[in-house]
Amino acid sequence: VISGDLTNDGDSMAYDWIVDRLENFPLKTFPMVGNHDTREGFAQAFPETGRDENGFVQYAHKNSDGVFLFLDTLKGPVSEGEYCATRRDWLAGQLRAAADDPVWIFMHHPPFDIALPYMDRIKLEDPDAFAEVLSGHDDIRHIFFGHVHRAAYVNWRGIPCTCLPGTNHQIPLNRASVGTPYSAEPPMYGVVLIEGGKTIVHFEACLDRAPVDMT
Repeated sequence: VISGDLTNDGDSMAYDWIVDRLENFPLKTFPMVGNHDTREGFAQAFPETGRDENGFVQYAHKNSDGVFLFLDTLKGPVSEGEYCATRRDWLAGQLRAAADDPVWIFMHHPPFDIALPYMDRIKLEDPDAFAEVLSGHDDIRHIFFGHVHRAAYVNWRGIPCTCLPGTNHQIPLNRASVGTPYSAEPPMYGVVLIEGGKTIVHFEACLDRAPVDMT
């Protein structure tokens, strides 16, 4: 999953950069929009990425493990997220279609506070309405979210939720520790393994690996 913040406010050169690097990437990718994207620029860069009937960049993928839903929480040229009634109707339909299958959800903005005031003020708006839609399905295994630029785990209304650090910059847990809103910490990608009833998440600090000589 390539999740959000692909560009600086829809900059076409940034889209070109990521598209070029994904050209020979060996794994299937599922691009998503974040708060710095524009749907127009995103559509030009990723014309084959799914959209719902109203033009929102959200779609479903189903395999033998279950159903994977990729949501569009982009509000516009602001940082906070939105998941309007139209998008919620689409999600409700997808959850009904999933029936008894397990569901994993991917979204950019978290629908909850994460004890970082700097980020909590720009989370997903109207989280209770979003939660009400999710309550219609009994087997939501995990929510993967972004936006807060740091490794975090939250159990929200009984649903496990995981975030990864940003690859460009991170948000310090304590701003006073660095004196700036952003920090330079090890970027990571996640490796998610789904094995039967387990969802395993590994955090891989790909640029900070080094051998350790214990002799």
